[in-house]
Amino acid sequence: MFEFGHGPIWDSEPFTGKLMSGIEVVDIDPDLELWNRQCMDLYDECYEFDSHGKGCYFNEETLAKNKKKLLCILEQIKSRLEELNNNNFIIEDQETDELNKVD
Repeated sequence: MFEFGHGPIWDSEPFTGKLMSGIEVVDIDPDLELWNRQCMDLYDECYEFDSHGKGCYFNEETLAKNKKKLLCILEQIKSRLEELNNNNFIIEDQETDELNKVD
């Protein structure tokens, strides 16, 4: 699930992307941390402050522009999580279906 200042892997440190899921093999993986940060940055680009007459505006056009890259990175994250998983945790994708609805 995306949110301003957070990547798709929960939990992570807001604004740094440092993984804090409580699953050591996940939290220390440099690729996951990088991809989480990349997703966070792409999603955060959608937020505009003092724009469109609002204090905080979510730009759907920017999300549509970033959609393909976000989906690609999400696939990388899921593949890596599957590699690391020894049935010790559940992988729950809450974002891919939502992103696929974006035009």
